[in-house]
Amino acid sequence: MAHERVIILLCLITATILPNIKSQQVQENHNTGLACEQDDPLIIFSTLGGALVGVGQRSGEIRWKQDDEPLVKVPTDFPETTMPMFLPDPKDGSLYLFGTGSEALKKLPFTIPQLVANSPCRSSDGILYTGRKIDTWFTVDPRTGRREQVLGFDKAGNTCPVEMQDVIFIGRTEYNIIMVDSKQKDRKWNVTFYDYSAAKMENDGNENYDLIHFSTSSTGRVVTLDRRQGTILWQLDLESPVIATYTVTKDGLLTLPFTSVAEGTLDNLLGHFVTKPTDIQLFPTLYIGQHRYGLYALPSLVDSTTATISSKAEYLLLEGPLTIAQIHKNDNRVPLPGDHVVIGNIHTAHDGYQSIKREKSIIALGHYKIPAEYKSKQPLQITGRSDVIQAETSSLNSTPTHLPTTLTDSTPMTGNTMQEENWHKILAESYRASKKWLNQQENKGLKLALIILVGCIVTMFWYFNAQFKEFQQMSQGSRENSRTNSNSKHNNIVILEDMGEGLVRVGKITFNTSEVLGKGCEGTFVYKGEFDGRSVAVKRLLPDCFTFADREVALLRESDEHPNVVRYFCTEHDRMFRYIALELAEATLQDYVAGRYNREKISVKNILRQATSGLEHLHFLDIVHRDIKPHNVLLSVPGPRGEVRAMISDFGLCKKLQLGRVSFSRRSGVTGTDGWIAPEMLNGERTTCAVDIFSLGCVFYYVLSDGKHPFGDPLRRQANILCGESNLTALQGISQSDKELALSLIKAMIFEDPSKRPPALAVYNHPLFWEPIQVLGFFQDVSDRVEKDQPDSPALLALESGNERVVRRDWRMHIDHEVATDLRKYRSYRGESVRDLLRALRNKKHHYRELTPAAQESLGEIPDKFTEYWLSRFPYLLCHVWITMQKFRNEPSLKHYYHVQYNFVNPSEMEKNEIQENQLVSMSVNKIQDRTIDWSPNRNRYRGHRRKQERKRIIEPSTWILPPS
Repeated sequence: MAHERVIILLCLITATILPNIKSQQVQENHNTGLACEQDDPLIIFSTLGGALVGVGQRSGEIRWKQDDEPLVKVPTDFPETTMPMFLPDPKDGSLYLFGTGSEALKKLPFTIPQLVANSPCRSSDGILYTGRKIDTWFTVDPRTGRREQVLGFDKAGNTCPVEMQDVIFIGRTEYNIIMVDSKQKDRKWNVTFYDYSAAKMENDGNENYDLIHFSTSSTGRVVTLDRRQGTILWQLDLESPVIATYTVTKDGLLTLPFTSVAEGTLDNLLGHFVTKPTDIQLFPTLYIGQHRYGLYALPSLVDSTTATISSKAEYLLLEGPLTIAQIHKNDNRVPLPGDHVVIGNIHTAHDGYQSIKREKSIIALGHYKIPAEYKSKQPLQITGRSDVIQAETSSLNSTPTHLPTTLTDSTPMTGNTMQEENWHKILAESYRASKKWLNQQENKGLKLALIILVGCIVTMFWYFNAQFKEFQQMSQGSRENSRTNSNSKHNNIVILEDMGEGLVRVGKITFNTSEVLGKGCEGTFVYKGEFDGRSVAVKRLLPDCFTFADREVALLRESDEHPNVVRYFCTEHDRMFRYIALELAEATLQDYVAGRYNREKISVKNILRQATSGLEHLHFLDIVHRDIKPHNVLLSVPGPRGEVRAMISDFGLCKKLQLGRVSFSRRSGVTGTDGWIAPEMLNGERTTCAVDIFSLGCVFYYVLSDGKHPFGDPLRRQANILCGESNLTALQGISQSDKELALSLIKAMIFEDPSKRPPALAVYNHPLFWEPIQVLGFFQDVSDRVEKDQPDSPALLALESGNERVVRRDWRMHIDHEVATDLRKYRSYRGESVRDLLRALRNKKHHYRELTPAAQESLGEIPDKFTEYWLSRFPYLLCHVWITMQKFRNEPSLKHYYHVQYNFVNPSEMEKNEIQENQLVSMSVNKIQDRTIDWSPNRNRYRGHRRKQERKRIIEPSTWILPPS
């Protein structure tokens, strides 16, 4: 009996523990999968057979595969009389006509999507077209490939699932076309074409993409190479030709460039990459192939070893097809790759023999010479960037495309490149002839020196002449571009009307030249004016600034719907200037800090939060401002109810990120104002939205410290930014609780590493900007969360860490006697516990009406005075509780208080880390003190240069404000 009880007890323990172990393993596998996805991003291949295959970008590991309908379906049981035939291109839906005339293969001037959009329609040769389009949305799990339809006409009653945070939304369109010959009713043809919605990668993105993908046009073989190193990363066989390649962004699928080549060509390419030849010649062709759902036509590249078929149908010869030598006899034109044999009207007879019939034809599968009408729009990644291959003409004297083996070279093969190659051959021949001549001469040393001297002089002359011509072309081109842009974008030039007494009208804008609100760089003036009956600020720019003005106007139009972004009204221009009408402001943030503005109109925290909201809106639109400073934060004219808005202004240096990108290249240069520029811009690193967060952090401290900069005085400011030497000890005019919160926020915003700075949305939701009612709600939710926790629970341990500083040793000693007396009536509290402090705060809030009048008077009214009572006595409470409970942000009761990803650090922990880092640095400096170099002369020279710059620079307001009345 005892043994049976033991066995039963062991079974119960096993049944209890196993599910927990399995769930932990699943969670660990899930976390491991996420980490792997970050190190090895997902790319998706779409094949002709309809499959979507998820593959690791670097590893080449197939993570999942989802089968679907083939991308093109054409009839396979057509009668023999159905000629000519239509061949679809599964990449973009282009159509090719294969017939029996002089042009055996011809590209039609329309695609399948265009036919559907214009159907029903009729062509000039009597063919009737009708089409149908069906759109569908579905989701794919990037980890497992699990697919679920979300929206479509066949499931119109369904709604979206609740949890859709980690899935990819993919839109697919089905095009159906039916063609009928109105003259011959038995001639019918139909096609079904599927296309996935995806954004196209910009040229800049193609240049920065590190990989090159090759796929064969007849099989599913895929090869990926590292463009930087020129090495093969991986090879796969996807069992069907690749039609498209995608990567996953926050906005959906993004098309990646890839190149379709012949099977044999790919083998030769891989062999050439290993042996490192000079170059490889590739020729554009059109591959006609067959899969189980019909025929298809696919643009493809071939090399000189691949046989191609002429796209023209010539008359048959009794002696058989001509050889390549006979074709080019007495012809100086360059032949195409392989032996070009005209495949004529060959038909299989019923008796089993091949006979020649003029009225019937068959289709030979293979690589065809590209028709004259063909013009590829597909990116072919053959030179490290997406250069479009130029189509061959009908003649045989076409120029091949060269594939450099150095994959980092991004220069396309053009006429200039061919000319350079000819020069290289001429120089090589000249070198060999000179060497032979020199060996036949006496006094070789003297003659060799003379030749080298003459060669150097000729080279210098050639170099300076080339530089001078290039400078002339650039100058002429810039002037022509300026005139062209000005004329093309602004043909409606208006005439400036002088209305007397300094009043001027330009189109719909009127302004007074005597009311100057501000001056900017490059001769920019800002006047007070009117537009459509309202007061505006009129910005007048010189022609040299037209490019910046166009960019500023374009970004303003896109972003000015937000109340915290300055509003744009219109643009006018005459023959000399450009005029931009913008929302009029009453002051700048610089005026607010300098005391030239009435601070009772708007509080400091309200200004900072509204400015953050405007910047968050810009970042949401992928716009980086790059010049955040107090002068560029405006305070609006008070509204009907006296409300004042803070607005982000001056978009002259803004830049918009390309789709799917998170940073700019290093070629963007250093932009901004000295003292407000992030260190990564000065160091030449890639620029992200984090540069604005750094500048905004400096603005936060500048406002909260009444004009102090976190990196010191103007002379040393930019040098201190590069060294990461900040000083945040001058915060004043705010409570101790707000000071603690501001330190945690500003230290994170001005962090030297841009990846560790918070996004604008996390800054906007920081507790520094919370209202008292939100603070009380947060304290109550945290108190309810840890109320029943055991002493060793992770949440309670985190909350009680560093409690002495928060509770000031014993919080009961720091509250009023009336409040303490009321607390002792109902239960006992531990003075060293943060949880008990939160419990007391929560209970007094809930039972406020039951308190004695004396206790109510001490605590003050809910929520403002009540919150102030507790935070004034325990200034570290809010910052401590909010930061320590970040680990539990995903719980439903706390998730709306935190950003989804970013973690803030307690200021006290930051100080400890900085002290430890300084100690390590000082120890290392002591060890190498004997080997140090005195850089003081360079340092003094740098400071002297900075002082000269500061003396030369005239500080003028670059914004527009109303003059003080």
